[in-house]
Amino acid sequence: MEKTRPILYGVADYAEIRRANAWFVDRTAKIRDLETTRYAVFLRPRRFGKSLLTAILEAYYDVRYSDRFDEFFAGTDIGAKPTDERGKYLVLKFDFSAVSKDAQEVQASFNKYAADCCDAFVMNYADDLPSGLPEAVLKEPMAGDKFNKIALRMKNSGKKLYVIIDEYDNFTNTILAESGVTAYNALCHGDGFFKNFFARLKAATSGTEAPVTRLFVTGVSPVTMDDVTSGFNIGTNISLRPQFADLTGFRHDDLRAMADYYAPRCGFDADRAYDAAITWYDNYRFGSASAPSVANTTLVLYFFEQLVNAKVWPNDMVDENLRTDYAKIRHLVTMDRRLNGNFHVLENLLAGGTLEEPIIKSFQAKTLSKKENFTSLLYWLGITTITGSDFELTRFGIPNETLKHLAATMIPDAYSDIYKIDERMFDINKELVAFARRGEWNGFMGILTGIVRENFAVRDAVEGEKVVQSTLVALLTAAKGPYLVSHEREAGGGFYDLALAPRLDRWPDIAHAALIEMKYVKAGDPVPTPEQLAKIKSEAIDQLDQYSSDPALVAKWHSAPVGVVGVPPVEVAASAALPRVTLHRLVLVFHGGDCVLAEEV
Repeated sequence: MEKTRPILYGVADYAEIRRANAWFVDRTAKIRDLETTRYAVFLRPRRFGKSLLTAILEAYYDVRYSDRFDEFFAGTDIGAKPTDERGKYLVLKFDFSAVSKDAQEVQASFNKYAADCCDAFVMNYADDLPSGLPEAVLKEPMAGDKFNKIALRMKNSGKKLYVIIDEYDNFTNTILAESGVTAYNALCHGDGFFKNFFARLKAATSGTEAPVTRLFVTGVSPVTMDDVTSGFNIGTNISLRPQFADLTGFRHDDLRAMADYYAPRCGFDADRAYDAAITWYDNYRFGSASAPSVANTTLVLYFFEQLVNAKVWPNDMVDENLRTDYAKIRHLVTMDRRLNGNFHVLENLLAGGTLEEPIIKSFQAKTLSKKENFTSLLYWLGITTITGSDFELTRFGIPNETLKHLAATMIPDAYSDIYKIDERMFDINKELVAFARRGEWNGFMGILTGIVRENFAVRDAVEGEKVVQSTLVALLTAAKGPYLVSHEREAGGGFYDLALAPRLDRWPDIAHAALIEMKYVKAGDPVPTPEQLAKIKSEAIDQLDQYSSDPALVAKWHSAPVGVVGVPPVEVAASAALPRVTLHRLVLVFHGGDCVLAEEV
């Protein structure tokens, strides 16, 4: 058998990937589509393969690599039929993730980094540039002046300049999150140095024989671009165009091919790996609900690298690097130690709701308090994705388990910032493990209902039911137990409230699972009498009977609840390798924030 192709997780060096014959999904056919737009802005969530894309464009267009074309592109789509522009450009590339994210240091750091890029450019292309230009550029101390000299002298020179900017909003997003709007505005408004940089760049794209013939900018959200350019007048935002919906990311056929290739070579089950990749990393749609579903590139590589190299299933399906990225945006849901309107939007999502707003392609940081802008920001950040549409409105929902976990974590994080409850997350995890082993559910339920009561006491009771639902979902999810926490999922012709679905793919010895039916009585109504509680409980049992007898649920969880009619035993025995899971059916009744009934039925 040939040598197994390596997986280079976190590597954005295209030359290294090709030299190593590492796993690579060929999207080079899209280069032809990209050439239809001279000045392009392409936005995708973090860890979605944007940096590798810029490396591919550099390798394809840079005149310095023209004699290495076969090395880089043999066997690819574009290698078989290249465009006329391949290998015809002098490439000036910036990666702004290298700029300091400290508000006190950022200007000096930006100038030094951008100046170094300009210096490297004139030294690399010294033989291709007008006489005396390299020396003139090297003498200038400021990056803006260096770029101006390059742009002015290259005009009418007959040379084509391709500017590539990767991670254009990396440091600005961090400064906005950690240092606030005032520090951020100093960069992007008025005479801010970053705004000035884009003004010079725009000038270099204008006029007869403009030196910047092509421009490709990547980033996460349109916020900074709008702030520094007053809209996308520096380029065309191609992010929502159908032909670029899968420019980055892994499609289902890519995931299937990867699982089928590595499974027999590395000793894991291909179907389990494929299903896990879909569940945890897939279901992003960019542009419209009809766009192809794609998975996060880096997260897929993280998962398969663990299976292939470490020979183990990851203990944590959420890449710690992504967790760190999303931790930076906690400021979006709290302000001055108070929950803001954005928090309630996120809370509604976790309580099973969806968001319906138009996709906003351009908005400034100062307008993030507007619900429609915050909704679109969640989409650009990858916290939500497109799930449907209703005329001019787009429907958004959380795409996968990874983002549900990260979004859920924001809620207890916000509670921690304001109510100081984070120390109990470990206790919930510990009690969930006890439940998985021995079916002891009172432990985690007691902690959860106590936190619900505390949280509800300082919240607006108008949205009381949503507060209870989202608190339960968020805390169970963020506690990182051995379960997938699902909410409002279809089973038996209805939709159950809450489930602790056993992660048998990772821990096949889980012995217990739970379906939870939650009933709510408004805080302003009288406390339910024993007779009323008995009636509510009876209705809940009927619903749980319906859900727990669903053959698909029984087969997936390998469960057979006692006393439920209609459970086909053949489904339970679908896999002799997995033990039967005991399904616990729990009824919770809340009166406001107080749990007045918690029973197994």
